[in-house]
Amino acid sequence: MATPQLDVYLPDGTQQSYPLTDERVVVGTSSKCQVLIDLPDFAPEHLLFSPRPDGCGLIVARGVATPTLVDGQPFERGLVPWGATISVGQVKLVIHDGKKTRKAAQEGDKKEEKVSPVLLIAAAVIVPFALYQSFQDPANSAPGRVQTPPPALFDDFPQACAQRDPNLVRSTAEESARVALSKAERMPFRTQDGIEAVNYYAGAAACYRAVGDTRAADLALRQANTLKVRLEDEYRAHQFRLERALEQQRTEDALFETRMLTALTSHRRGPYLQALNTLERQLTLRIDQAAAAQR
Repeated sequence: MATPQLDVYLPDGTQQSYPLTDERVVVGTSSKCQVLIDLPDFAPEHLLFSPRPDGCGLIVARGVATPTLVDGQPFERGLVPWGATISVGQVKLVIHDGKKTRKAAQEGDKKEEKVSPVLLIAAAVIVPFALYQSFQDPANSAPGRVQTPPPALFDDFPQACAQRDPNLVRSTAEESARVALSKAERMPFRTQDGIEAVNYYAGAAACYRAVGDTRAADLALRQANTLKVRLEDEYRAHQFRLERALEQQRTEDALFETRMLTALTSHRRGPYLQALNTLERQLTLRIDQAAAAQR
């Protein structure tokens, strides 16, 4: 898959284009957003784009004042086809898969560039040597299956409240539950917020139990387990899709799944995360080599 692109058409008639190079691209007024649109119709974190080979995932943040339309229809979350137009107030956003842009650029290069005979001779010598070196270098070899076993996403839930002061146990439980809810709502924008939400819910349950509030403790524990199961299911699904993509040599799909697994396991430092980082470099190199061969 070529690099997807987001074209933003502002009310003053100007246009801005952004490459969608990350697995999660946030649009809003916050300086932390990858795409900053400082207009009243937008919330600090308004939209989340997640490029995929078959389209672009789009999530609208909860509680935003300005409705979001996709090709004129109200929209909240789902997969959006390439070429769709997203409207937020007077701002239009169009997503492209990048193929048309790359093809046009390549055709322009062919028309404008004249290849020197010297370069052709050099290429005849250098390219075979480079290919030979790439096959000799294990880091540049064809990506294979991740051999390192994946770690568990979560540790065992705490049985005791982390707060030692008895006078602060209930307030700690309530604050942990509040933070957990906030992070759970932000999970589509940042995977690690979902991981943290599970731990905050579990911590809230332990503290509610310490003050004898069994009902609140059971509720927090159910919320922790529900979110935990959801994330673990996603974890296994991404592992399976990565293995299939590697087996079928679908390099771009494999790169996407590798990045999703990296986002899920970034809190687990160790061999698995290192293996994912190595695989991402191999896949990126392979895609770059394929793109260079088409030029």
